[in-house]
Amino acid sequence: MKLIYIGTILLFVLQTSAHAEEQRARGMLVASSKATLSSELAAKVIAVPKKVGESFKKGDPLIRLDCRLFKAQRDKVQSEVLVAQLKLENAQQLSKLNSIGTLDVAIAQAETEKIEAERIMAQLNVERCDIKAPFQGVVEQVDVHTHEIVQQQQALMKIVSLNSLEAEIIVSAHWMSWLEVGKAIVLHVEESQQQLEAVISHIGPSVDPTSQTIQIRAEIKKVPAKVLPGMSVVAIFN
Repeated sequence: MKLIYIGTILLFVLQTSAHAEEQRARGMLVASSKATLSSELAAKVIAVPKKVGESFKKGDPLIRLDCRLFKAQRDKVQSEVLVAQLKLENAQQLSKLNSIGTLDVAIAQAETEKIEAERIMAQLNVERCDIKAPFQGVVEQVDVHTHEIVQQQQALMKIVSLNSLEAEIIVSAHWMSWLEVGKAIVLHVEESQQQLEAVISHIGPSVDPTSQTIQIRAEIKKVPAKVLPGMSVVAIFN
């Protein structure tokens, strides 16, 4: 009788261990916000205020281009806008005196609107001279130096946010019976030996037919120091 009881206990322990192992899966931390900044203009780089590893706030200038040409173009177009407006006012007055027809007024109006559109384009180019941070983060890679001439769409800098991390986890598709968005899990970071609280935020839309696995993402509630994108985690599903 005693042997049967001990055997029952051992079987229960083995089943519990097997169940616990089935509720663990490996994953990797990724940044929720990450970007490669490119130039929208062909211009000379006059300043790169941030170096690799330095942090910045949203809106901080990260790369500055020589803007003298674009500012001169904007000022020229602004003067043309003023002249076009004066011509339009003059045409409207002459029209009231029946000195010119309505067609001349319409042409003057269209010319004013055309130059105003050019002024807006020139202003946009001036604003593109300062490439600003779209979010708070850290410089991951710099691909340009001061005094270099960059071209349109040339990649200049990679940035990443460290305040918002997610875990990408591959789990068995058989877990779909109890997996759900919003479920709390624990992440064990292998490199730093830290425990993180997380919540399942997304469940993949399809199952890998070969491995019979599915990818899920978990949002980390609070990211402590020394926890970085690329670190490995073990997800524990309680």
